[in-house]
This record gives sequence, C-alpha cells and structure tokens, in this order.
Amino acid sequence: MDFSLVVQTILNGLANGALYAVIASGFVLVYRATSVVNFAIAEFMLIGAYLTYTMSLFFPLLVALLLALPLAFAFGVLVERGFVRPLLGRNVVAVIMATIGLAATLDGTALILWGPDQKAMGAADISQLPKEMPNLAFNMGGVFLSSKAVWSLILALPLAILLVTLLKYSRYGILLRAVSESETAALAMGINAPRVVAVAWGISAMMAAIGGAFLAGAAGGGGPGHHLVLLGLIVFPVAILGGFDSVPGAVVAGLLIGLIEAFSQLYLESFLPGITQAIPFLIVLLVLLFRPYGLFGQHRIERV
Repeated sequence: MDFSLVVQTILNGLANGALYAVIASGFVLVYRATSVVNFAIAEFMLIGAYLTYTMSLFFPLLVALLLALPLAFAFGVLVERGFVRPLLGRNVVAVIMATIGLAATLDGTALILWGPDQKAMGAADISQLPKEMPNLAFNMGGVFLSSKAVWSLILALPLAILLVTLLKYSRYGILLRAVSESETAALAMGINAPRVVAVAWGISAMMAAIGGAFLAGAAGGGGPGHHLVLLGLIVFPVAILGGFDSVPGAVVAGLLIGLIEAFSQLYLESFLPGITQAIPFLIVLLVLLFRPYGLFGQHRIERV
C-alpha cells in the first residue's frame, strides 16, 4: 500500500468533506430554527456561485467571494421574509411542496439571468485585475494537493467549526436554541424570534454560497453552472447522517462522507463504476433503518 497515496486521499476527502460540512451546517441551521426542510439548498448554492461569478467580473476572485457573501445573506433573508414566513404553521406537506416550488423558481431565474452555459470565474477581463485566487497547490513527499483542496481546508473547515462555536457560546446561539425549542415561549420572553429566524436563513445562504463557489471551481478550474444542482443533493445524506437538528453532527458527517467518497474513488470505482456517487445515499438507507435520528440527532418522543 502506497502510504503517500493514502495520505493524499485522506486530505482530498477532508477537503471535499469540509465543503459538504459548510453547506450542510447551514441547511441544518435552518431546520433547527424553523423545522423547514429547505429543498432549495442546491439552488442556494447555485445563486451563491453565480453571485461570486458576477463579482469576479469586476474584482479579484478572493475579493469577489467576500463581496458575494453579504449579497447571499440578503438573498437568504429575502427568501425567508417573502416566501417562508407566510408558510410557517401550515401543513408540513404544503411547506415541503412550496420549497420544491421555490427550487424550480430559483432554477428558472438563474437560467434567465445567467443563461444555460457554464461560466468561468473572472472570464470577462473588464478591470484588468488579477482574477485567480493564489495558487496554493503543493507536492511534498509524493502527496499532491490541488489549490482548490488547500483553499477548502484553510477556509471551509475553520468556517464550519466557527459556526458550531458561534451557536454553542454566542448570544445568538442561545437565542436560536430558545426559538427552536418553542417560538411562542421565546416571544413571550421578549426574544425577537422573526429576526433570529431571518438571520438563520441568511447564514444558511452564505454557507451555501461558499460551498457553491468552491464546488464550482472558484479555487481552480470550472465555474458555476446548473451541474451544481446535482452536486447539491449530497447535502441530504450529510444532514441525515449527522442528524437534522445537529449542526456539529452535520460537520462531522460532511467530513465522513468526504472521506468515504475519496476512498471509494480510490479502491472501488474501477470495479463498481458509479459507486462513488451512490455510496452516500446507500449510507442514508442504512442510517434510516438503524438510527433514523442520525449519529448526533436528538431522539424525540412525541405523544399523539
């Protein structure tokens, strides 16, 4: 067994897993705040990646990503205020169908605004500024990591850990836990529950924008396109594995899925073509059979 190849596979798996963790943590955050399963999370990634692309036409790519984040936050708040809030308290099936409708609407909107073709980050040389993020790719002792993988490890993973820390120790995290337990009781205690929920949607959109931009190739190769919608489906196995109400669980599950995919690509793909794309969903089936609340989810007993 080539030890350097194993180390490289682990690092690449953690890099992809960090992106999954960032996106899934935002997805779970929304579920904790509102009990709404956001089936439009892949479209949030798509919009975030396109916002980054648009900013990259005028600014260096790293600056473009930073400028896209507040726009993504505002987009998430707008979706919550205009679309989600009127649906709260409705039948669960109605809310699910509405978020699926939201996904189709955002897909169509992106198609109208940016067209069907895959874009290249910073392709239009308008301002003559350097477009690419610094190339951090390295090859040491037979271990090669692409620039995208390195950027994922140094940006996405700390960001996911920061969100977990924020929710556990900050004032906002305490308010969010209060609202998730009982919005009525939180309102009675003087907590501005609508603002807490709106911020949760904004943070979720920011996380999706970061994951979407990197998966689209912001740190090397490719660009945003509607293929991101298919990549976004990985969020659901990650959230189910970690537990729908556990942000730390989403981070751990994202890293696990990334590692499993990496080793599957290395050892199984040649014998079972397509297994790498299927294995996260096979894991979900096993989790739903034996531990339906996920690895870190709370087991709730409901009396009927």
